[in-house]
Amino acid sequence: MTRRRMVVLLILLTVLFPVGFYGIGMYWPKTLPAKGVTVPIPLGASDAQSIASLARSGVLPYPRLFHLAWALAGHPAMQAGLYEFRGSINQEQVLHRLIAGRSTPLNLLIVPGWRLQDVVREIRDSAPYLNRRDLPQEEGVATRLAQRGIGAEGSAEGWLFPDSYRYVPGTTALSVLRRAYVRMQHELQTLWAGRAPGLPLHDPYQALILASIVQKEGAPPAEQAHIAAVFLNRLRHGMPLQSDPTVIYALGGRYTGLLTAQEMHVDSPYNTYLHAGLPPTPIAMPGFTSLMAVLHPANSTDLYFIAQGDEYHYSESYAQHLKQIRRYLQHAGGADQ
Repeated sequence: MTRRRMVVLLILLTVLFPVGFYGIGMYWPKTLPAKGVTVPIPLGASDAQSIASLARSGVLPYPRLFHLAWALAGHPAMQAGLYEFRGSINQEQVLHRLIAGRSTPLNLLIVPGWRLQDVVREIRDSAPYLNRRDLPQEEGVATRLAQRGIGAEGSAEGWLFPDSYRYVPGTTALSVLRRAYVRMQHELQTLWAGRAPGLPLHDPYQALILASIVQKEGAPPAEQAHIAAVFLNRLRHGMPLQSDPTVIYALGGRYTGLLTAQEMHVDSPYNTYLHAGLPPTPIAMPGFTSLMAVLHPANSTDLYFIAQGDEYHYSESYAQHLKQIRRYLQHAGGADQ
């Protein structure tokens, strides 16, 4: 072999070897463990930190090669998210997934009727990828969140709109709660602007409080507008609302699942058997149906209702109410109002 041919061959090998190594390194599939690999890329992580996390997880056998491919692609942003890899995958596919942000959805679910403490518990127990650093403890959380701009009238209770809120790893819990608060503000203000005329409510906050009571009564959506009408009629007449869920809220952790005669007389501004009018704050997070029921109640003059399962019976007078109790509740337990 002549000297010239050797030089040409050496040049070819010098060029082809890196190209071949790049192709094999980027496109040769890697078989992952049967259970797959989960890699959280948190919000705010640098590209170098993201690549390091992928390498530690075993998804990237050649992280420097991956970094080169990312640079050759123009340094596109790698999206935060929870990435789950299964089966066989190559580094090129990993790069495209991170650039496109094709991650596993993470959602914080706020259920209608939940209290604020339930939301905080859900964040602590079932949302491990949320940043909880600035989240107040359950004790006094309603006041502390209000001080941070989540809530009004000195409390965050009732101010989080029930829905599913998507987030990525590293998102702060406070930012998700703030989105839920802004959503509730919007829904409440919109419904208040189009409310039925003649309601005995002075402002949107009173509507929120009453909607939380309607929500906690646990009635099917089809009954909520009628139940709201009963409570609104009571407000018009200056009658106590006499709602068991407000007493349960007043008892807090002392409630054992069945209200006793003694507990019904608990001294609290939330006890609507002892105090006429609305309690000081909402007692739960009302859903859209409960808000709509309060601001567009049924056309009714009823002042009482009883429930037996999913059946609800309404009365305009106390005498009628007693007849309903004798008729429908003598053989089975039920809630009366």
